[in-house]
Amino acid sequence: MVPDDATTTVPTPPAAAPDASPAARELARVLDADGGPAPDALHTALEDALDEAVATDVATGVATEVATDVDAGRTARTAADDLLADWAGKVVAAYPRPSYPLASEWDASVQGLVRLVPLLPRFATAPLGLLDRFGAVTVGPERVGLDGTDVDWSRVVEIRTEPAWTCLSAAAFEADLARFVTFVPPVPGRGWLLRRVSELLMSLYLAVLPVGSGDDGADGAPLDALRTDPALTDGVGLLEHVVTSITYTRRWGQGEATVSVPSALLQLALPGTADAVVRTARQHGVTVTHVPAEGTSVGAVITRGETWRRTALDLRDDLTRRWRP
Repeated sequence: MVPDDATTTVPTPPAAAPDASPAARELARVLDADGGPAPDALHTALEDALDEAVATDVATGVATEVATDVDAGRTARTAADDLLADWAGKVVAAYPRPSYPLASEWDASVQGLVRLVPLLPRFATAPLGLLDRFGAVTVGPERVGLDGTDVDWSRVVEIRTEPAWTCLSAAAFEADLARFVTFVPPVPGRGWLLRRVSELLMSLYLAVLPVGSGDDGADGAPLDALRTDPALTDGVGLLEHVVTSITYTRRWGQGEATVSVPSALLQLALPGTADAVVRTARQHGVTVTHVPAEGTSVGAVITRGETWRRTALDLRDDLTRRWRP
C-alpha cells in the first residue's frame, strides 16, 4: 500500500502485456525465472526483443524516419569509442540541473531526456507517455521520490546514499533495460522509443564505467580511472555517492523506494541531484545515512567495472549489427 502522500505512477513489472510479441513474452519469462534471470539467457532475450521491436516499426512504415534519425545521431564517438549515440550527450547537456535551495520541484526521467531529441517524431509521443516517471528522480521543497514513488518530506524517515558501483552491475543494467522492453505495449513507434531508450541508457552506463586500466585492477589504481567520460557525467565515476533508498512512513509500518539503474545513472549524469536531495532532507530534519564502501579497494571496483563494461559493449555491438540497414 502506498501512503496517502505518495504517488506510484509507473511500476516495473516483469510480466509482459497480454498482447506482447513473442520475443517480449520470452523476455518477460526470463525476467520472472525462479532465482532471478540467468545472465546469458537475459542477454540473448533482451537483444531478440529489442531487435524484434525495431523490425516491427520497419514493417509498419516507421522505418525510414527511424533510420534517418538514428544515423544522424551516430556521427561522433569518444576516443574510446564508448558512446552509442552522440545525441545522448547533447540532451544531457541541455537538461537543467537542480540547485539547492530548491524554489520549486525538479525532476528528471528517461522519458524526459528522450523528449529532448530534436524533431521528436509524432508517432513517439504516445509510447513515451507510458514511461512517465519510469526511471526517475524527483526532489523539491514538498516531496522527494525515486522511480515514480514520490513522498511528502513529512513522511520521510531516512535518505540513504551509497557509492554508485553498488547498484550498477551489468546484470542489474540489463534487467532494468528489459523491464522497459516488457512494459511498453505493441503500439506504433514502440521500436523507435525502445531504440532511443537503449541508446540513452547504454551511453550513460558506458560513460561511467572504467576503460581497461592495463594493471588488471590492482590495488592502488588511480581514482582517475573511475572518471571516464566528462562529456556525459562531468567526470563523475563509480565512487560517487547516489541516493539509493528513501524510507518513509505508511499507514501501517514503513515503505521504501529504492534506486534503479536508470535513476542512479541520471544522478551521475546530472550532477547536483544527490546533493540537492541530501541537503533538502537535512533542511527537513530527515536522517541522512551515507553508506561507505568498506573493505572494497579502488582496484577491485575498477576490475568489476571493466567486466561490466565488456558486457555492455557486447550488447551495444550486437544491437548495432542487428540494426544496421
